[in-house]
Amino acid sequence: MSQETVQHPSRADRQKCWKARDAFFACLNESKVLDPSAPEAASICKDLRKQYEGACMKSWVEYFNKRRVLEVEQKELLERMRAQHEAVKERAAEAQAKSQKA
Repeated sequence: MSQETVQHPSRADRQKCWKARDAFFACLNESKVLDPSAPEAASICKDLRKQYEGACMKSWVEYFNKRRVLEVEQKELLERMRAQHEAVKERAAEAQAKSQKA
């Protein structure tokens, strides 16, 4: 049985990957594109995408892309939950004020 050696990225490789990812995601942000795998993203920031995919391992690219979408979805969900919570608090305060007047 042969043993394959796994080449782990060095600190410099990781930093290069993160820098390329950040530049690519900044370009997507400027273009108001959330999902890097969306069809409209294919024609945007082509050079930065190529650098990003070349600097990062494929599994990292997949992870970062999914994480980008998930973070935005989580943020939006939290904002909706906070708004709902505030609305419930306001209704409860109104109901309590009405019951005290009666």
